[in-house]
Amino acid sequence: MVIISRFRSLWGIEPGPNMTEWKKRFIEYKAHGYAGIEVTLTEIPPQQLSLLRSICDETGVLINTLIFSSWPSYVGPRPRGLTPDVHLQFFRKQLQLASILDPVVVNAQSGADYWSWDDSVYFYKNALEIEKDEGFQGRVCHETHRNRSLFNPYVTDYVLQRVPKLQITADISHWVVVCERLLDQGEEDIEILTRAIPHVRHIHARIGTTQSSQCPEPLNPAFAVERQFFDNLWVRIVKSRQQEEPNCHITWVPEYGPFPYHPIGTAQTHNGIETRRHVENVDTLTIIGI
Repeated sequence: MVIISRFRSLWGIEPGPNMTEWKKRFIEYKAHGYAGIEVTLTEIPPQQLSLLRSICDETGVLINTLIFSSWPSYVGPRPRGLTPDVHLQFFRKQLQLASILDPVVVNAQSGADYWSWDDSVYFYKNALEIEKDEGFQGRVCHETHRNRSLFNPYVTDYVLQRVPKLQITADISHWVVVCERLLDQGEEDIEILTRAIPHVRHIHARIGTTQSSQCPEPLNPAFAVERQFFDNLWVRIVKSRQQEEPNCHITWVPEYGPFPYHPIGTAQTHNGIETRRHVENVDTLTIIGI
């Protein structure tokens, strides 16, 4: 039987003194059916990682950690000289810190969009070796994220054909805005998406549009076509995993980010909209009967 675990992103949620605010939130999230939380590793002082681990143990929530291979959280201008080897060194250090949290999944925003495609292949081949060395084999998923190596479907397809064991986090909202089109119409787009789906082990379930990586109102009929594309995509991913491994574990985050992702001037907070998407996405993923 397939296990589908829903994780709550802590993006935009302040931890409070000694993570007291997070602790209260974790209890609420658990009551609402979340299996765990997704937390950005670089936004937590290393000396507080053990505290977070103990709070999660106490409240009964699992951990999914978001890491970077360089330039964490995109603070300030991009540093010079970020070669694949520099990324690999930072990536290893991130995994070593993540081991304190013992996460179920590590979601990595990795590589760089300005590298050659072969540079990205070199990075991911070596990243798999580092994951094995650091005890994270099978737990790391590399996100299809803007600014990173897997920022569009073409380079991702090229990498996956040369690094077939690579696991990815599917946040296809990034591809849709980069390509300025939904990816279920052109033959080539459909073929690339079909080849990528078997590599997905973690999902960021956010609806994007051809002009924005985050749909401002996912339930608005104006975005019905986008919603249909993404709902169909997520079901395809789950069905693919089910066929490949009937007893697999699928993790996902119904992600909806704060400003500037969240549109300014709207009456509802990004937390409120995300909660609505959480309920909606649960329905989407359960219609296949698992």
